[in-house]
Order: sequence, then structure tokens, then C-alpha cells
Amino acid sequence: MLRRILILVALTMAPIVQAADSSAARQWLERMELALNHHNFQLSLVQMQRDQIRAMRYHHGVFDEAQVALLEHLNGPIKSAIRLDDKVVFIEHDVQPYGVRSDRIPGMLPGVFAGGIAKLEPHYRFVEGGRNRVAGRTAQLIRIVSGDPYRFQYRVWLDVESALPLRVDLVDQENSLLEQLLVIELHQFEQASPLLIELRERTWPEVMEAPERQLQQRWRFGWLPAGFEVQHYDQHMLLGLNEPVEYLALSDGLAEFSVYIGLAGRVTLPGNVTAGNGLALASAVHGEVEVVVVGKLPVETLANVAENIYPAK
Repeated sequence: MLRRILILVALTMAPIVQAADSSAARQWLERMELALNHHNFQLSLVQMQRDQIRAMRYHHGVFDEAQVALLEHLNGPIKSAIRLDDKVVFIEHDVQPYGVRSDRIPGMLPGVFAGGIAKLEPHYRFVEGGRNRVAGRTAQLIRIVSGDPYRFQYRVWLDVESALPLRVDLVDQENSLLEQLLVIELHQFEQASPLLIELRERTWPEVMEAPERQLQQRWRFGWLPAGFEVQHYDQHMLLGLNEPVEYLALSDGLAEFSVYIGLAGRVTLPGNVTAGNGLALASAVHGEVEVVVVGKLPVETLANVAENIYPAK
């Protein structure tokens, strides 16, 4: 009888415990969001994939609510990105600096980490895990788990003191590591560093604004994972092949993928390809049209998208 009562109590309490766990995890992620936008700090970190390792340093500062950030690649040819609030300037070896309109530096943390965590809740669960040491600091594990098998999950270790991310893992459905961002050192400051002050005062190239064109999207999706929406659509010449393609970018707020649509070429593309870092490609031919879908998602997801795209009516 006692065993039966304990089981009933456990079953009754499980949803309450899970809800509390999700609420606590969400609060941690909200703290991270605030820290990434409002703290002055410097991260020394490495980005690890199965086939390469990149060493980087990230600086962030705040001036009267305006943000300045610098991402430096420490090995190989010079490569940096400077964010001046809603503009990002790229500096590369043997290339003239150029600016684009963006509120984040691509290639480091998912942009939603610094804004829009609440938008993920319909399609992801936030789960609080245990604690560990990362970069010599106590870190709290938060898992961002997909509610379906169509996307990967993130494991995020947050500094207990500041809530800044110290480690971010992208893992597949079997919990195999695809990509990892690992902080080696974290430094926090009362004020923005002199380096960022200097960068803020320098004159940088203006953003090259592309002319606005009202394009009617000519395609519709017969199937998409829940939450994915078209963020961008255009038509342009494919670099290197000089062939016109239509391009669509889709996102659920965290995961992203790209769709390229053009005339079927003479060279047959493989049906699907998966790289060691989780980047996958799937293609499908519909009559004279070829569809290629690329993103860090399960290849089965991308294949379903490629197979289920149709002309808009």
C-alpha cells in the first residue's frame, strides 16, 4: 500500500516539478540575455568542431545603452568583426573593411541568446541540470531541448556569478557532440575597455545598403518543422557559377537553414551530405528545378523540406 501511495504522489508531483524546473531554467537564460547585452567583459575561447579548432577573443562594452563588441580570430590570417550597436564591420587580410546592418556578430553565439529567448518556448523546453567547473568558475548547466526530432539541442553552461555563457555544446539526437564553444578565461570590468573606446571613436566604412526590391515569393512549403518562418527571400546570381538562383532563409529563432532554387544542372548533386559539425545538405529535383537545402539540422529534416516545396499559386 505504501509503495502504491508513493507512486501516486510521484505521478501527481511530476508535472509541478517539471514546470518549476523549466521556470528556473528560463530565469537563467533570461539572466544570460541581460548579461550579454549590459555587461562589460572579455572572453578568451575556442570553437571546436570535429575537423577544426578556432581560437578567438571576444570583447563587449556598453556606452550609454549603445553596445560595442570585437571578435578576434587569434590564429592564421587577420580576421576580426567589430559591432557598433546595429552595425558590424568585417576586417580581413587583403580585403577592404566593409560594414553590414546587424545587431550581432555572426559565427559565435546564436543571436537569440542575446535577445528573444521567450520566442523559443513553443518549440523548445528549457531544462535545468547540474553544476560543474568551466574556466575555473562554477557553472550552471541549462539544456535547450527540441520538442520534436527535427532539430538539434543545445547544452549551455552559465557562470553562476554573472550568467555569461562559459560553454555551449550543439548535440544531435544521440547526444553526440557536433560543435562546442568553450571559454578559457572570463574577465569582467566596471567600464568598457580602452580598446573598445578606441574602436568606437574611429571612423568605419558606411553600411552598403542593398536597394529594396519588392519580390513576390514564388514558392510555398508543403512541410516545415513547427516554428520555422521565412526571414529573407531574394533572387541573385550564384557566386562562382554565374547562374541565377532564388534564395530563402528560414529560422525558428535558434536553428536556421537556407534554401537555393534554380534550374537543374548537368552535374547531379548527392541526395544528402552530413558534415562532422552537424552542417547538412539535402537536394531534390522537381522537373527542371533543383532545390538545395543547407543548415545545421538533421539531414532528414532538410530532405523533407527539399522534397516538399512547390510553386506558389
